[in-house]
Amino acid sequence: MATEPFARAIAEAEEIIRSAPHVRSEQDLAEGLDYLAGGIKAALHMTWAYDRDFPFFAASTGPYAKLGLDNPDTLYFHAYIRDDAEYVVTGRRGTTADLSFQVLNGDYSPARSPDSLTAFDDRDIEIAPDGSYELRFGPAGSGARSTPGPNRFTLGTGAAMLIVREVFSDWEAERPGEIRIHRADTLGSAPPPPAVDRMARRYEVAAKMLLGRLRTFLAFPERHYLTLPVNTMTEPRPTPGASRRSIRPSATTTSTTTRSWSSPCPPRAATSRPTRGSSSAACGTSRWTTSTTRPASPPTRPATTPTGRSAT
Repeated sequence: MATEPFARAIAEAEEIIRSAPHVRSEQDLAEGLDYLAGGIKAALHMTWAYDRDFPFFAASTGPYAKLGLDNPDTLYFHAYIRDDAEYVVTGRRGTTADLSFQVLNGDYSPARSPDSLTAFDDRDIEIAPDGSYELRFGPAGSGARSTPGPNRFTLGTGAAMLIVREVFSDWEAERPGEIRIHRADTLGSAPPPPAVDRMARRYEVAAKMLLGRLRTFLAFPERHYLTLPVNTMTEPRPTPGASRRSIRPSATTTSTTTRSWSSPCPPRAATSRPTRGSSSAACGTSRWTTSTTRPASPPTRPATTPTGRSAT
C-alpha cells in the first residue's frame, strides 16, 4: 500500500509523544495527541507543496498545525526553491506591522538548524503606491542580478527555501497582504500529471517529515538552553543574514505590559523593534516586558532596527 509508510509513522509518532519526558499526566498526553494531529496535517501539506519548478507559498505553521514554540503575532509562508533557477515573487502589501523575507539553505532537523543566506524586510524593496511589488530571486549573473534594482536578490549556494513572515501588531485593525511565486522559465506551462510511484514516494517523504518535526522540536530546547545552568544569561546575537539599521524618530504611541514565566528562559526570543513592538528579556530574570508601539498616523512606515529572525 502506498500509504503504509505514513500509517507506520503516525503510530511511531504517537509512541514518541507518549514517551516524551514532559508528558506526565492525561492532560499532557491529550495536548500531545492534539499536537500530533496538527503535525499529520502539516506533513501532508508541506510534502505536497514540495515543487521547486512550480512552487507556491504554503502556510508552513499556524494555530492548527504548530511547529515548535507558539508565535501568536506572525503568519508564516514558505516555498521550496533551487539555487540555479530564477523566481519571481509578486504581491500586494497589507497593513501589517512587518513583512519580511528569508532564504534558508535547508530545513530544520533534529541535528541542525539551516543557515540564513539572505534576510530583509519591506523597507528594503520598492513598493508601488497601490501596495503592489515584484521581487526577483536568482543565481549570480541571472536576470535577478544582471539588471540593477532594489527588488533583485541573489540566491546563494544551497538556497532551498524562501520564508515569508507577516507580523501583526493589531489583529483587529491590520489586514494581511497577498503574495505569489513562480519560476521565471516555467510560467505558462503545466506541471507533469501525478504518477502512482511519485505519490507513493510522497507518502514516504511525509512519513519522514512527520517524525522529523517531532524529534527536531523535542531536541530543540536541549540544544539551545536546557544544557545551561539555571539563571544563566546568554550573550545576545543576531540571526545570520539579518540587516541592521539606525533608528529614525517617528510619532508613536506606546503601551507596556509585564508578564512572568517559570522557566530559565522567556517563552519568546528578545527583539529590538522600538517603533513596531518589542520584547526585552533575559534568561534567569523574572519579568518579560513587552512594548507595543503604533504609529500615530497609519500611512507612515518609520525605519526601525530589525533584528535577526529565527525560522520558527
